[in-house]
Amino acid sequence: MPDNLNTPDNSTGNKTVSSKRWASLDHFRGLAVFLMILVNSLAPYNVPPWLKHAPWNGYTFADLVAPMFLFAMGMAYRISLKKRLTRHGTPKTILHFVKRYSILFLFGFGGLFLVSRRFDWGVLQMLGAVGLFSLPLIFARSSISISVSFLLLAFYQAALTFLNMEPLAFSLDMGGPLATLSWSFILIMASAFGSRMQNSTPIRIKLILAAAGTAFTLAGLSLSLVFPLNKHLVTSSYILFSLGLSSLLFLLFYILIDTYHARIGFLEAFGKNPLTLYITGSVLTVIEELIIPETSQILFPLFGTIVILSICVALAEILAVKKIYIKL
Repeated sequence: MPDNLNTPDNSTGNKTVSSKRWASLDHFRGLAVFLMILVNSLAPYNVPPWLKHAPWNGYTFADLVAPMFLFAMGMAYRISLKKRLTRHGTPKTILHFVKRYSILFLFGFGGLFLVSRRFDWGVLQMLGAVGLFSLPLIFARSSISISVSFLLLAFYQAALTFLNMEPLAFSLDMGGPLATLSWSFILIMASAFGSRMQNSTPIRIKLILAAAGTAFTLAGLSLSLVFPLNKHLVTSSYILFSLGLSSLLFLLFYILIDTYHARIGFLEAFGKNPLTLYITGSVLTVIEELIIPETSQILFPLFGTIVILSICVALAEILAVKKIYIKL
C-alpha cells in the first residue's frame, strides 16, 4: 500500500510541513478498511438498505467506502513517488509502483477465484488497475494530470450515455475495467491535493480541503440531475460527489487528529496494515457465509459481523504493538 504523507507541524497555524507522518491519513484509511469489511460481511444478508450499496441509482454510506480508500491512496501517491525518485532513480521507482499495483490487482483476482471459482472484478482489481493506469499521469505536472483526468471522466460518461456502454459496465462490479477511466479521477485529484498540501500551512490545508470538498460535492449533486448517482456504473456524478465527501471527511480527520491530536487507536492500526486486515476480513466473511445462511434473521449476520470486526481489530492492535507493517 502507498506510503503515508508527510504531515505539518501543528504547533502553530503558520508553520509549513515537517517530516512527521500525517496521522490523519492512517486514521482515514483505517476507517475505509473497517467499513469495507463491515459492508462486505453484511452484503449477502437481509439487513437494512442503508447498510448496503444502493441497488441502482442512489447513494448510501456503503457507496462512499471504496472512494474513501482510493482518495487515501491518491493523497500519498505523488509524494511517495517523488521520494522514491530521489532515493532510487526513475527505473527502480517505476518498477516498484508497477510491481505494487500489479500484485494488488492479482491479489484481487486470485482471492475471488479461490472463493467463487470464477474471475470477476472487485475492489482490489479496481485499486490495482487505477494505480497502474494513473502512474504516467502522476509523473506529469498536476495541472496536466488534472486536465487529462477531467477529459477521461467526460469520455467515460459519454461512452456510457451515447455509446450504450451501460451493459458492459454493469456486467462486472464497480464498472469493470472500462470504469478505470472514471475511478482514476479520484486518485489523480487526491494526489494533486496531497502534493499541494505538502508545503502548505495547516490553515491553508483546511481551506483547500473545505473548498474542494464543497465544490465537488455540489458539482456531483448538480450533475446527478442529468446523470444519476450510480456506483454500479461509476457515473461522473457519483465520482464527483464521492470525491467531495471524501475531501470533507478527511478534513474532519485532519482537524481532529493533526490539529487537536485526538487518537482512535484501532483505526490508526487498521490504516497501517490495510491489505492484511482487508484480506483477513474477506477470509472470515467467506467462513461466515458458510456458517450463516443468507435467509437467517438479522441478529445472526450482525453477530457474525461483530465477531469478524473484533478479530480484525485484535489483529490490527497486535501488529501495531509489535510494529509489524506489511506493505506492498
